[in-house]
Amino acid sequence: MEKLGKRPVIYSATGTHAIYANPGVHSYILPWGLLRDQTDAGPLWDPSLNMHAYAYSPHNDTLYPSNRTPNAPTEWFSFRGHWGDKIYPLGDRRQYRFAGQYHYVSGPLGPRFKNLARRKVCQGPEEDICIIRNEVGAKGGREHAKVGVKWDAGLRDDDGEDQV
Repeated sequence: MEKLGKRPVIYSATGTHAIYANPGVHSYILPWGLLRDQTDAGPLWDPSLNMHAYAYSPHNDTLYPSNRTPNAPTEWFSFRGHWGDKIYPLGDRRQYRFAGQYHYVSGPLGPRFKNLARRKVCQGPEEDICIIRNEVGAKGGREHAKVGVKWDAGLRDDDGEDQV
């Protein structure tokens, strides 16, 4: 993974929320590569300059602004609907379908519905193995399982410094 100092460099795809570890064309969904995301080096953006940091308490299902951004809004966390687009019926002039895939589909539910109290990084059931890969796209690369991560454990870099 490319880094700028200690921070990873990621590439945002045009017209989507997708991010990738390298620039270029990234095929998805269909094996023929007909649907793809395009990334390039584009303008450099440092998300730490306008981020909001939070802490979550699974004990009372509450989101709190962190000490680093004490005025960060939290109202959005209460939204219980789907984020983003909604699925349009095929009769709608904006909707189309190719190889069984609809262009406009309903967006995901927000973070509140992502099992935030889990003890592992992975979303699956607790008994499932959670594999974290140390290298993006490495075949047979080094990997290890993280199990029992505390919900309030801070993210730290290789030197033990907080990343957030």
